[in-house]
Amino acid sequence: MNVTLNYTSGEYSVGTAIFSFTDSSRREQLGAGEGNRRISVRMYYPVLKENAEGRERALIISENKAKALSKAYHTGKMSENMKRADYYENVPVAEGKFPLIMFNHGYNSYIEANTFLCIDLASNGYIVASVGHAFEAVETDYEDGSFDLYDKRINKMMYTNMWKAVKAQGKLLKKELSPEEAYREFLDFQEKYVPYIKSRIPEWARDTLCALDEVKKRYGESIDFANGIGASGHSLGGAASYNLCVNESEFSCGINIDGALFGEYGGKKMERPFFQICCKENYNVETKPLLDTNAPVYYALFDNMKHMGFTDAKFFLPKFLSGKMDGQTMYKHLFGIHKRFFDKYLKNIETEFPKGNSDGVTYR
Repeated sequence: MNVTLNYTSGEYSVGTAIFSFTDSSRREQLGAGEGNRRISVRMYYPVLKENAEGRERALIISENKAKALSKAYHTGKMSENMKRADYYENVPVAEGKFPLIMFNHGYNSYIEANTFLCIDLASNGYIVASVGHAFEAVETDYEDGSFDLYDKRINKMMYTNMWKAVKAQGKLLKKELSPEEAYREFLDFQEKYVPYIKSRIPEWARDTLCALDEVKKRYGESIDFANGIGASGHSLGGAASYNLCVNESEFSCGINIDGALFGEYGGKKMERPFFQICCKENYNVETKPLLDTNAPVYYALFDNMKHMGFTDAKFFLPKFLSGKMDGQTMYKHLFGIHKRFFDKYLKNIETEFPKGNSDGVTYR
């Protein structure tokens, strides 16, 4: 599929770099279970347009990642626009200070899965750090050229009983429930069928906090911390975003892109603005942000969308996997939500969110 998105709608060009490090406080439990946990981070940051002129666009997907994606999702041959994007390596960050957004990919996804979104945010004056979760991504690249693949043992650990879990999930998603009823039933579902996934939320939050420490060391002079740090993510990465905003005071606002709200909160209330994005069929596992909050909460419900359609996969997976909504329409709303929300809470810019239904997206 030929992608014609304008990756950089802002005043800046975009630089990128990948770095990796080891969390010496945690032994790795996945993969071969050797050594300490390694974490990889892909940076997206504003650069002056003249500093990017004449440079070759950087790869979105490494050769190893392309092979892993093709095998996992039967993607076939990707267009050239899906291999490289409008961002550049070895370019210095523009002068000034920019708000920071920490981004987390979904389970069995990959660190660059929302490249279009991260690039566009960077072009509009944000530094975005996308965190990789070793052995829980399709493939994870490291700074030294090594890589890890998804640990297939997780497929057996993920469910207490896969077939019963799939059946129970199908029933839950189809019910007509209030937000409170839906969340209670989803809590029961987590305990009974997917305690392993629930247990990964704190670990992903720790990955993100470790990554944040490294980002501060490497890019701290270019980051504006005045209004705190933003969080966003897709799927389990979105649930991690919610967890960070509930539990970590440095995170001042967050967005969850269609992530079921796995995790244990024990009656804790959300004290920070939060935006929940979901496709219609997943509503019943994504009602938690509407509950137990003392801060502004926003909601956007997308018709004719599938879960994977909220990533760049919208532009290379068939519609039965990514949803019938036009990709450009989806992206316009996904990016618009992020820009308005983070402009408001990280830059103190007054913004207005759409109301009612627009292009098949219902805002609440």
